[in-house]
Order: sequence, then C-alpha cells, then structure tokens
Amino acid sequence: MKKFNNVLIFISSLASLCYAVRDLNMGIYDRLLACLSIIFVLFIPRIINKIFKLKISPYMEFVYVVFIILAQFLGSVVNLYNSVWWFDLFTHFLSGILTSVLALVIMDWFGVYNKKNKWFNALFIICFTLMVASLWEFIEFGAFVFLKMDVQHHLTTGVFDTMEDMLVAFLGSIIVSVSYLVESKVSKSGFLKKVVNDLK
Repeated sequence: MKKFNNVLIFISSLASLCYAVRDLNMGIYDRLLACLSIIFVLFIPRIINKIFKLKISPYMEFVYVVFIILAQFLGSVVNLYNSVWWFDLFTHFLSGILTSVLALVIMDWFGVYNKKNKWFNALFIICFTLMVASLWEFIEFGAFVFLKMDVQHHLTTGVFDTMEDMLVAFLGSIIVSVSYLVESKVSKSGFLKKVVNDLK
C-alpha cells in the first residue's frame, strides 16, 4: 500500500507541476498556488509522522491522498469546481464522512469507541467534523482577505457557498454518527469498527 501511495503522490505532484508550467506560459496565475502547494499538502501525513512520531497507517494515508487528489488537484487545479456544478458539494460531503471516520479513529485511540456513552461519542463525531469544516472555511476566508482569492465565492454568493459547504459536511457527519449509534446497538465489531481497525 505504501508503494501505491508513493505512485499516487508522484503522479499527482508531476501532473500539478505540468499544470503550473502550462499556466505560467499562458500567463494564468490564479491556480498557481494550488498547483505548487499540492506537493507539500500530499506529504503532510508523513511530515506529521516525522515531527510528532504519530503513526499514520498506509491505509489512512491512502484515504487522505485520494481526498487531496479529488479536492485540490481535480477540484482546484483541473478546475472541476467551476466546470462541474456538483463537484464542490460532493467533496465537502465526502470530507464530512472522512473527518467523521477520523473522529472514530481518535475515539478508538483514546479507548472510548466501545464505551457506554454512545450519544456523547456521536456528538463528538459531529462536533469534530464541524470544527474541521469551520477551520477549512477560515483558511478560505484568509485566502480571500490576504491573497484576494475568492475561493468562497463571497463576491457572487455572499455566505451561501460557505453555509452550503458546511451543511453538506454536517450531513456526512450525521450519516456516520447514526451508523455508529445503530452499529453500537447491534454489534461491537461492525463495519465502522472494521474500517477504524484497518486505518490504524
């Protein structure tokens, strides 16, 4: 799996550099930051592992890399956000599911996945996802304020795009939370638990 991740990272980085060179030759600079930053972003799990000695499994890295390819490379670099109307909503919905699964992994790390207080755990999943979604919107707002990049479409939609993104992420977290509650009543070793164990 690690070798496969290396191949994905290499191909994505090379493709992003090709887009950056093409955009520079054409005098297009609005996607240049997205093209160049993807190389650093793809290596974040390994940087975290190196600095904080936090073990990140190859499966978790794979999920992360695939999401970055969808959200940053296909969305921002290839520009599917502007050419496919539903792509932005899809990636934010997917981010809601993935961050909810990450919340489950964190719960398992701290040994509270199978504890009796399931409703609190479900609330933690939702709150964790909303926190990550909010932080992402803060980053996009910062890009608008400091870099004049209107990735939130503030000038054309006001707060509509931001709220829509957070709502679909919230929907993803609700789906995972309900699945967690249902699974906890049926079995302690269901599908979500298997996913968490595979990612660890």
